[in-house]
Amino acid sequence: MNEYIPLKRPGAEVGDRHEVRAEFPVEAFDLYGRHHEVTHAEADVAVTRLAEGLHLDLRVRADLLTTCDRTLEPTELRLEFGDSEFLAGPSNAEVSVQDWTLDLTRYTERALPTEVPMQVFCPGTKPVQSEGGDDEVDPRWRGLGGLFAAGF
Repeated sequence: MNEYIPLKRPGAEVGDRHEVRAEFPVEAFDLYGRHHEVTHAEADVAVTRLAEGLHLDLRVRADLLTTCDRTLEPTELRLEFGDSEFLAGPSNAEVSVQDWTLDLTRYTERALPTEVPMQVFCPGTKPVQSEGGDDEVDPRWRGLGGLFAAGF
């Protein structure tokens, strides 16, 4: 079930601002070979009436249950993201607005994949680092070292 927020208020004058906080459901999704379950999602929505439309400020917080890339143990990830957008007309697909109504669930489902990091680690774990220095070349590539060295 999607969460819809009406953005236009009857009788609102230029400069009037209203704010809404909402909790809403978001479907689980698979990304980067991992399953991500959204355990909690909430948003703060602020709408300001302008002479030629509306200004939308949107901030979403989502808690995800996923797996650590190093230990494969379950771990939680908190993400915050949002938009600040001028709405000149009743619809804006970029922020999931249709007929002056914001679809929070759809906006979040579209934005979440770009917010999830490619690697997720449990608190206290770090990616494995090579034991050599940063400039060390893998011995299998050393034979290619002189191919492009001349003339540049």
